[in-house]
Amino acid sequence: MTRFCALLFIAIPLLAQPPVRYELSFPNAAHHEANIRATFTGVKQQILEIVMSRASPGRYALHEFAKNVYSFSARDGAGKALEVIQPNPYQWNIAGHNGIVAIEYTLFADRADGTYAGVDATHARLNIPATLAFAHGFEKSPAVVKVNLPTGSDWRVATQLKHNADGTFSAPNLDRLMDGPMEIGPFIEKTWKTGDTQFRMALHHQGSDAEAAAWAKIASVITAEEEGVFGAFPKYDDGQYTFLIDYLPHVNGDGMEHRNSTMISDTRALNIA
Repeated sequence: MTRFCALLFIAIPLLAQPPVRYELSFPNAAHHEANIRATFTGVKQQILEIVMSRASPGRYALHEFAKNVYSFSARDGAGKALEVIQPNPYQWNIAGHNGIVAIEYTLFADRADGTYAGVDATHARLNIPATLAFAHGFEKSPAVVKVNLPTGSDWRVATQLKHNADGTFSAPNLDRLMDGPMEIGPFIEKTWKTGDTQFRMALHHQGSDAEAAAWAKIASVITAEEEGVFGAFPKYDDGQYTFLIDYLPHVNGDGMEHRNSTMISDTRALNIA
């Protein structure tokens, strides 16, 4: 009993740990830029180490995502500017804070595929390790992502991350955040159910809705066959799986599976209706 109580007291602070809050905006999307803000609350370290990942789910090579980050700055909870020291190309050290560190940077994103990030006037396709910086010591913290859509646009957000009632998206920890890519734009959405699993397709292309419906029909047949071959689907979060698909002339051909979603991109048109 004593051991149980000790474990309980250790677990309570972890459960109460405030989330890391991210905010994404696209005021200069035409020039492949995204503005990223992140706020870390309850910072215990004297020097907070902010890092861009050098790895990505499913990719067995180093990627220097930090090369696309510039105009990096930091402030404390009172809005005071903090000194930023960069000890290496993919890390920023921040001291002198008051327990809250808010960072802001510009991300250059001109490669829409399954590894990097692509932003332009038509959409944003984001692989999270190539997009969001994180802090050492906050790997187990939950994360909340707010996406500011361009004013007057018909953009929407598709992702495997949990969709909250206030319009934000969340992940229980850093690993799950990094494994939750996003398609943000005027995609066509199609859904179907196979067994107990709800499938969603977010398709961004230059074709018709009839072509999108035909493509979704093909995908539904494939998922039904998968269930037949394996006998059952994995236990996807909330029983849902999302396909993030771009068939556009200005993307890069690629495909990458994630925990509860798959990113697919190609320059070809569907032409299947």
